[in-house]
Amino acid sequence: MKRYALKIKYNGTNFCGWQIQDNLRTVQGELERAVKIFTKQNIRVIASGRTDTGVHALNQVAHCDIDGEFDLRRLCIALNGIMPDDVSVSNAYIVEKSFHSRFSAISREYHYKIYNSVLRSPFMRYLAMWVNEPLNVKYISDSLKNIEGEHDFASFCKKKSANENTIRKIIKTSVLEQDDEIIIKIRGNAFLHNMIRIIVGTIIDMYVNNKNSGDLMEILKKKDRIYAGPTAPPYGLYLANIEYPENEIIDAAYTEKL
Repeated sequence: MKRYALKIKYNGTNFCGWQIQDNLRTVQGELERAVKIFTKQNIRVIASGRTDTGVHALNQVAHCDIDGEFDLRRLCIALNGIMPDDVSVSNAYIVEKSFHSRFSAISREYHYKIYNSVLRSPFMRYLAMWVNEPLNVKYISDSLKNIEGEHDFASFCKKKSANENTIRKIIKTSVLEQDDEIIIKIRGNAFLHNMIRIIVGTIIDMYVNNKNSGDLMEILKKKDRIYAGPTAPPYGLYLANIEYPENEIIDAAYTEKL
């Protein structure tokens, strides 16, 4: 048995999230179906983390154990030939048996895309959150700086997640503006359920209601979801990158690192 890691991209619009579910179309379901057809084996594929319905991935990572050794480029091409066109494998790796797509991850980066224009665009439908009131990028950036570092993020997660350990570390935040698009980038060691979407929704709500950017820290200190703003829609969220130790990678189909 060899352990393989796959780098996966998908448009989450027509998926009911990552995790396999009976009678529902999921990314894990499509990937496991393709792996079974190619390898003739029933293989469980484990992702770095679940994404919700409508959430996209630029670089999701999953691992699986397969009996046999396959040419990595052929593996990518074959899986892409089997899967539908809203999900694809962009790279494949042979990794150490100690590698785990979730537990080996050093950091994760998410992007949240906002389409900021008076008029809506059909080309941004289900790909970005539309905000028709002009936003201030510096305000968004200043707000995000308040939550960098290690904090208790109970204010920015689903109520049911608040019973778990809600301490997380935000390593870096940044905001990029490109024409009518605003891309919020947040990198951390791990994230709670809906954490990014609640942070984004709260910042937009604060700005629209003329609140101070420093109020985000005050909401953080409350450690209660009721003090935060609305949850931003899932289709603006992208799992962008996951960082792993390089010493766990044995071989790769293409030069792009895991």
